[in-house]
Amino acid sequence: MPTTKRIIFNVLARDVEETASFYEQLCGLKRIYTSDWYITLTPNGLLDALQYELGVIDQVHENVPRSARGHMEGSYVTVVVDDVYAAHERAKEMGVDIVEEPMPTNYGQTRMVVRDPNSLVVDISSPTEQYGNRS
Repeated sequence: MPTTKRIIFNVLARDVEETASFYEQLCGLKRIYTSDWYITLTPNGLLDALQYELGVIDQVHENVPRSARGHMEGSYVTVVVDDVYAAHERAKEMGVDIVEEPMPTNYGQTRMVVRDPNSLVVDISSPTEQYGNRS
């Protein structure tokens, strides 16, 4: 049986630089690779076995599978941050499309939902217990 080494979620981007900057500024992700068509981001700017990566790729680049080119359907990405309320303030400063304000959920996370520059839905969450009774 094969063993998984890494998992990468690739965002199909109309503008690779703008999209990478969105995730850097709002979620604190850091680049580990940059080209004109693909940028890789991780939480600590390092590639290690316990990390997940967010790839930002030109939506029509030849390396994107033909069946996925130009399509962003049926998925969303969740980014767990240390403080969803701080991310909310930053999102407002950036003029981000905020779909849902931060709100405690029934599964122990406080979540806000935004759209990235490509209209991809992004769930930004933090553990609710760190906020006490804050709503």
